[in-house]
Amino acid sequence: MGMVRIALALAVVLSHMPMAATKIIGGGLAVQCFFIVSGFYMAVILREKYRDLGLFYSNRLLRLYPTYAVMCAVSAVALFAFGVSGTATRELMAAAYANPQTALALIASHITMLGQEALFWFTLDGNGALVFDATGATPNETTTLAWQGLLVPQSWSLSMELLFYAMAPFLARLGLRALVTVLIAGVAVRFSGYLLDVNYPLWAGRFFPAALFLFVLGMLAERALPLAAKLPRTIGYALAPVVLALLAAWPLLPVTGEPSRWLAYALIAATAPFLFHAFATVKLDRWIGELSYPMYLSHILVIAIVLAWAPPIPPWAAVALTLALAFLAAAALYIAIDRPVDRWRQARLARAKAAPQPAGEPASARA
Repeated sequence: MGMVRIALALAVVLSHMPMAATKIIGGGLAVQCFFIVSGFYMAVILREKYRDLGLFYSNRLLRLYPTYAVMCAVSAVALFAFGVSGTATRELMAAAYANPQTALALIASHITMLGQEALFWFTLDGNGALVFDATGATPNETTTLAWQGLLVPQSWSLSMELLFYAMAPFLARLGLRALVTVLIAGVAVRFSGYLLDVNYPLWAGRFFPAALFLFVLGMLAERALPLAAKLPRTIGYALAPVVLALLAAWPLLPVTGEPSRWLAYALIAATAPFLFHAFATVKLDRWIGELSYPMYLSHILVIAIVLAWAPPIPPWAAVALTLALAFLAAAALYIAIDRPVDRWRQARLARAKAAPQPAGEPASARA
């Protein structure tokens, strides 16, 4: 799964690089595929590792927050000290924070990570006030979007992840029929956007109830792990290059538009159990996959730095430089932040497992 995760992260990076003429699967679609992968992994760890709800929540927060906080700090220095940002300006920040309500919304979303996806539904007027806009306006000389006030604008997806984490332990306990019912209800919410006067991509991508089914789809895929475990690992080894090739060649496929999205969802969900079974014990694959999160959080700033300071070079060289710096930034964040925090998380989990359970209480009761 690690190679698939890094491929999806690269798709997001390429989608945000104006100098990249070649794209693979779209960035927005890649993020939604990440949601499926997240649902799959949460089902795995809730089934195999956690019997304490508080430990699950705190460890998930530790998984996301330290690297996010570091990137917020680095992005703030880059913007206010050097004027470098992929989406904001000092003037924009000054106007946004001059309005008390907007300042409160931005500060709260930065500190908690929650509600960042909601900022995509608002523009800022001339006084920096939030104005609801369901049309999905794009930023230009006359229109400023509220999400441009985020130091790490791609972290909107972390808000969606946190909302799912809050529900994951309860969803994991549902029987197959109940979980399928939640999936169908989520799909219905997704398609109801066609009946509303809203920007449908915004509805599908930045409204949690319309995206919940993606996480649930991943949890349903995890239910197929016992079947995958009975089959040879070579199935997963054979599927991996096929999945990677399809992700790379996605723009060339004859299926486009909304059907293309559902094909991608099916591809990730259907192959996840076999890929996980094949590569779960492959340390190199896991290490590569762990770079996907820091790369995702750092790539917009890396792109901004290259665009601001790189000398005039051919587009292919700018792309190569950006990708190289993105990998270096991801590796640095992983080694300095993610890996030490992960060791702490695993130590907390090990201590909890070693602690004696209350008499008569099965582990499943505290999953």
